[in-house]
Amino acid sequence: MKRYVFLFLILILISCLKTAPVFSQLLDKIVAIVNDEVITLSELKEVARQLTHLSDPPPEVERKVLEELINTRLAAQQARRLGIEVKDEEVEKAVQDILKQNRITLEQLKADLAKGGLSYEEYKNWLKEQIIKSKLISLEVQGKVTVTEDEMMRYYKEHQNQYKGYTEFHLCHILLSLPETPEEEEKIKQIQTEILRQLQSGVSFSVLAQEYSQAPTAKEGGDLGWIKEKDLAPEIKMALAKLKPGEFSPWLKTEVGYQLVQLVEKRQVLDKPFAEVKKDIYQVLYRQKVEERYKRWLEQLRKKAYVKVLL
Repeated sequence: MKRYVFLFLILILISCLKTAPVFSQLLDKIVAIVNDEVITLSELKEVARQLTHLSDPPPEVERKVLEELINTRLAAQQARRLGIEVKDEEVEKAVQDILKQNRITLEQLKADLAKGGLSYEEYKNWLKEQIIKSKLISLEVQGKVTVTEDEMMRYYKEHQNQYKGYTEFHLCHILLSLPETPEEEEKIKQIQTEILRQLQSGVSFSVLAQEYSQAPTAKEGGDLGWIKEKDLAPEIKMALAKLKPGEFSPWLKTEVGYQLVQLVEKRQVLDKPFAEVKKDIYQVLYRQKVEERYKRWLEQLRKKAYVKVLL
């Protein structure tokens, strides 16, 4: 489920928040005690398996996962002590925001969660805990973080490559898979010839892409959108150097197959001055500092807590 960067945290937090009955914990080995709560071996192994997709993750991986479980449990305990709560309306809003950002329906989200072995209710519980964590960070950490003008300027100078100008191309393409046999090679040559014939007779590139292309972009008429010059394959970059907007390349043999590339438009993106990217730099540095301070805050919390690792 690649579209959700946050799946790593989902698995950790859900495992932390599920409380097994006392009698089942007695039958399970305890691997850590965090104040008045325990983390069991089965709990740890389940999270480690989910994260690594291995049936038996190595001990060093389990130890790292256990450290994350301990930190998450400590943060959750502190949130309860501070009386931090989240209303159902806040969780529902978070769900709607995620659907909007990822341009998916609720049904698609539920289906993706199911593929990862999670129920929608478990996911909402995780979202609730994420909101609690956000409030906890806001209360304990964010107010103590500042980013100065000098720090932003230093970051800008140290990351000049990110803000340099570049050339980019708006491209469309038609992709034909590479043949596996001489017979397939001959058939592909015939298709290539037919596509070129129709292009020269006035049939639009978009129509032919929809009919012949084997790429996922076929239904959009082969539209690849804007691509930076540095991200292009060498053979495509060389072909584009000879094209004007509206023209198309000869058939090119690339790693993914035979491609016919049309140059729709070309443009030069100018260098970005500091004033233009200042807000973005602030956000980067601010997040970094919040993460660093949150880590130190967790370390202090752990020093005051009773934590015993039994793994």
